[in-house]
Order: sequence, then structure tokens, then C-alpha cells
Amino acid sequence: TNSLINMSNSHHFDGNNTIKKNSTNNIRTLRLEDVMDIIPVSWFHYRLLAMCGIAFMADAMEVSILSYLSTCAGDEWNLSDIQRATITSMVFGGQIIGSFFWGQFADNYGRKYSFLVACFLISLGGFLSGAAPNYVWLLIFRAIVGFGIGGLTVPFDLLAEFLPLSHRGKYLIFIELFWTVGSMFVNGMAWAILSSHGWRLLTFIIAVPVTLSFLVSIALLPESPRWLLIKGRNEEAEKILYNVAEICNYKLEPFKLQSMDESTGKDASIKELLNDPIVRKISILLATIWMCFGFSYYGIILFVSRLYTTSSNDDNTCNFDYSMIFINSMSEIFGVLLTMFIIDPFGRRYTQSSMYLIGGMLMLILGFKIPYSGVIAVAWIARMFAMGSSSTTWVATPELFPTEMRATGHSLCNSVARIGAFLSPYVVSSNLNIFSVAGILFIINSIAAIASYFLPETSDQELDEVVRRTLVDNSNDSSSRSVSQLLLKPANIETLNPITSSYKSV
Repeated sequence: TNSLINMSNSHHFDGNNTIKKNSTNNIRTLRLEDVMDIIPVSWFHYRLLAMCGIAFMADAMEVSILSYLSTCAGDEWNLSDIQRATITSMVFGGQIIGSFFWGQFADNYGRKYSFLVACFLISLGGFLSGAAPNYVWLLIFRAIVGFGIGGLTVPFDLLAEFLPLSHRGKYLIFIELFWTVGSMFVNGMAWAILSSHGWRLLTFIIAVPVTLSFLVSIALLPESPRWLLIKGRNEEAEKILYNVAEICNYKLEPFKLQSMDESTGKDASIKELLNDPIVRKISILLATIWMCFGFSYYGIILFVSRLYTTSSNDDNTCNFDYSMIFINSMSEIFGVLLTMFIIDPFGRRYTQSSMYLIGGMLMLILGFKIPYSGVIAVAWIARMFAMGSSSTTWVATPELFPTEMRATGHSLCNSVARIGAFLSPYVVSSNLNIFSVAGILFIINSIAAIASYFLPETSDQELDEVVRRTLVDNSNDSSSRSVSQLLLKPANIETLNPITSSYKSV
């Protein structure tokens, strides 16, 4: 990953492999966005998408297995309803704590190390869960898994920071397909082996993909050049960009990156996030949406499992209508594809708001007595819209935070979502009747729809541009001048024209 494109006419290396630029050359000073835009989307981006996507898939897999795990382990150990729900909630509890930790860790120490350690913990906790000797140890191991999953906003942010504006929306939506594949994989494997081989083997298998992502990423995952630039490590960022161009079979002429204001590179924290008036307003709206989507998305998964469960406690086994659960999980593919087509032309705001509202209305319909075939159809479409709305929220969130606060802000939102998810099984899997559960899901989705409507639009905006534009709109308000104001400082840069520049394909 650290190899450089051979540019011997314009660079030479000293004994420490430090790149030196020939003083006789006219070296351009460019914005990071210009360099990102000129490098074609190619093999490097596909490889990064795969590494980040497989790690991101672990979240879906560890969530999808919960309904099987709590039911089957609960039957094996004769657990009460509260104890079964606690197996699920321990994962979400670990995610809440992990999200607070990983966001600040990634903003202060880098995306790469956060990515790797989080994946390692998910892998470790997953394998240990399959070997848990009793209920208490299972709770501990599931909490470790949850703590690791709390860091899975980082690969999403890392991918966003490597993508040019023209491809960001579609690629960030595309990564959601990995989530869907993960969910379908769990349901398919449960269908194939759960009844015959039990929940322990299923748990082992679920831990394999994230382990592979961890091992491959050790060698191939780069650090985010945007984060390096924020930290004043310009030469390292330039080195990575030369390597990206080489992998994409593209030649970059010598350049230097435009430096960021030094004060933007200070350590990130939740306090800094909430001190900034512009970012604070965005954070409150996003936290509301994430809380609601955490409750409703995981709620609809548990709700569907409840509608389709055919378990019999008489023979101490767990049985599900696997075919219906698998078919229902396939709806997420269509939710992602629908979102992929409308997220750019309709914008993030309207896509989120409409999908949350429609999804909530469909969940409400499930509370009424309708034929079983109707339940199948409505549940399928409801989950499709739940996936579409949550996917759009995932895309919009890193776009709304400035780089120096992106991982912290995104992880904070993720932790709030896990609070909603933590509470969800105590409502959806409780003794409440079906109509009451459906009504609660409708109200939660309606709140998310309203909050989404008041977010700034991020389509066709460069990263950090939303905060800059919002601050310009509020420039007459002296109280709005804080960290985000640093983004307004003009840069003495040369903007690239892909046609007339000296960059060329090789």
C-alpha cells in the first residue's frame, strides 16, 4: 500500500524513503478534492469498497442472528423472556459504549487503526460466543461483539473520504447492499443448519467474514488522506494519493496538497462537537433520526420474526418460518436499489423523510387483522422502506459533519441509534399486543420523517461544504463563529480542469 508510482523525473528519495521534490519543477498546490476528482474510480475504490463493505456486513449479521440466538440459547438454558431480551440488548449496550469510544479514537488516532481493532474484537467475540459455556459468559462475549460493532461507522466514513463527489452518493448506498447480503446470509445459514446443528455452529460461521476483512485490511487498508491533511501530515497524504493513482493505472504529475488551517486539527471530542452552534443543531436533528431509526429498523426485524415464529416450547427446540424470514430479508435489496436511483435527483432530505413516513404507515397496517398473505406482502414492503430510509441516513450523516469531527459525530449518532435498538426488544418482543407495537413503530417513524425534513441538503456538495454554506447563511450572527467558521477561510489554490490539466492516463 505504501509503494509509490515511479516518477523519477520529478522525485527522488533520501535514505529514509522520504519523498523529495525537484526544486526545478513547477509543482502545483491543489485541494484534496481536486486530486480525488481527477483520479478515476477504479480498482482501488472497488477494493476499498469490498474491505469496508465486508466489515460493515458484520453489523447486519450480528443483528440478524440475535432473534435466532436469543430464542435457541434461551430454549437450551430455559431462560425467561427478560433474559432472552437481555442477550439482544447486551449487543446494543456494547455498541452504545463502543460508539462513544471509536468515533473519538478514529478522529484523534486515525481511521485505519480504529477499523482494524474494531474488526478484531467482533471476530474474537463472535467465536467466543459460539463456545460460551453458560448464559453469563454469552452475555459477556456478546457485549464484546457489540463494542466492536460500535466502530463500524469508521469504514463507512473512510470510504466516504476516498470518494469523489460524483460517485459518493451511489457508492455509499451501494455499501448498504453488503448489509443486506449479510442479513440474507444469516437467514439462509439459519435455514440450512440451525435445526440440525444448533446455534453454536451458526455463531462460528457468522464470525468468519469479518475475520477475513480484518486479515486482508492489515495489508491493504490505507489511512484516510483527508484525516492526515487535517492532522498536518501532508506528505503522508500525498504519498497515499500517488499510490491510489498507481493502483487505478493513472499518472499524477508532481503536486502539493493545500494545507488545512492548523486549528482544525485539534483533538476531537463530543464536547467540541456540541460547542459548535452549527454542528450542534445538525447533531440534535441527526441524533433524533438515528434514535428513531435504531428503534424502528431493528424493531421491524424483530417484529417480522415475531409474526413468523412457529416455535414450540414443548420439545425445547426453536423453529421459525425460515422461508418467510428469508424472503422478507430480500426486500432490503430492493430498498437499496430504489434509494440508489432516487437519492441524488430527489436529495437526501426528501428521500429520508418520505421513506420514513411510508415505512411507518406500512408498519401500522401490520397491526390490523389482515390475511396471512397480506402480512407477508406488507411486511416485505415495510422492511424495504425501512432499509431505504436508514440507508439514506447513513449516507447523509458523514456528509453533514466536518472532517475533524466526522467520525466522532457519526459514532455519536450510531450510539444513539443503539439506545433505540437496545430498547426495541423490550417493546417489540414484550407481551404488548400486535396493534400496540405497530402503533409505536408508526409514531417513531413519523418523528424521524419530521426531523429529516429539517436537515440541510447534502447532495452535490463537497464534504465540509454543508457546514461552510450553512455558516455563510448565518454569517450575520456573530454567535455562530466557532470551529465551523474555519472552513470559510479562502484557500490560495489552483483548481484542476480534468481536460486541460497535465494529468494523464498511463
